[in-house]
Parts: sequence; C-alpha cells; structure tokens
Amino acid sequence: ALPSRPPTAHLSRMHPRLQEITSYMARIRAELTTVLESTPEMAFSNVPESGWTGAQIIQHLGQAEGSIAKLLEGLFAKALEDGLPEDTETSSLLRALDHLGVPDRTRRRVVAPSRLEPPRDSAVAASWESLQRVRERTLRAVASVDGRDLSRLAAPHPVFGPIDGYQWVLFVGQHEARHLGQLRDVLRLASHDGPGA
Repeated sequence: ALPSRPPTAHLSRMHPRLQEITSYMARIRAELTTVLESTPEMAFSNVPESGWTGAQIIQHLGQAEGSIAKLLEGLFAKALEDGLPEDTETSSLLRALDHLGVPDRTRRRVVAPSRLEPPRDSAVAASWESLQRVRERTLRAVASVDGRDLSRLAAPHPVFGPIDGYQWVLFVGQHEARHLGQLRDVLRLASHDGPGA
C-alpha cells in the first residue's frame, strides 16, 4: 500500500512571502496525495501509448525536486555567507512566474534532460516515498533563509532562464502542479484502457 498522507508540508510562522509560497506547495502536494491514495497502485504501471507511466511521473518529480533542492542549498548557503539582507516587503509573489506559464502544459512543451528522465521500471511506492523525503530537504533549505530577501538571488533554469530565489521555491510547486495534470491524464487513460492494455 502507498504511504498515508504525509505531515503538513509547509512551514508555519515564516516570512509572509515564504509562508504563502510553501502553503501553495503544500496544497499541490495534498492534491497529489489524494490522487495516489484514491488510485489502485497497479494503475501507475500502466504503459501509455506515448510518454511516461504514472510511476515515472512520480519518480521524475522526486528527481527534479532533488536537483532543485541541491541547487537551493548551495545558492542559499553562499548568499548567507555574503550577508543576504532581510526582506522588508510582504507583497504576494504567487504570480511571480505567471509570465512563464509553468503549470500549463498546452503553452510550452518541455523535454526533461536525460539526468531527470525516470527509468521505465519506476515503482510508484518507492518513488512516492523518495519524493516525500526530498520535500523535507527542500523545506529545510527554505527555512535556512527565512526572512531574507530571496529576490536578490538568481540562478538559471535550463528552459525558463534566470529566476530569483523566491521564484525557484515557487517553481517547485508549479512544476509539481504541471505534472499533477499530466498524472491525472495518464491515470484517466489507464482507467479507460484497463489493466495490461
């Protein structure tokens, strides 16, 4: 059986900007959790005509977030060493990536780099467990810069170009939202085709 619903996946009493972004991340993760809990495990192994299985999508999410967590750990540590100042602004940044349309799969086709291509034999239970562990790592990195001005940091995304620290954290949630839509489509097709189709 798949793991039960994970602990609350956002950080309370943070700077308002990070609080809002991590709450968004937690909401998307809760939606993903609901999909996993309400879908037979074997449906995630159903091979579509093209693209990834449901298990591969979960595996990719863990691989991608792990890569981002590693990037943020390095970016944030260096910024703290350099004296990253406090953020005195509290305005919302939830729409800071709207111009890129990250969650919208109809707007731009993105091909994952080979290092983030999930293996064909990905198992959903192991992939899900790994994804939850990676989220803990991401939130630890975010907590290390709570209250600091992440808009002063930037690192390039291979497709979307330079984005700042807040946008990178937001991207984690939006990337998951993008693939949540993909997962729902794949599982819908799997339910129509039936097992082994």
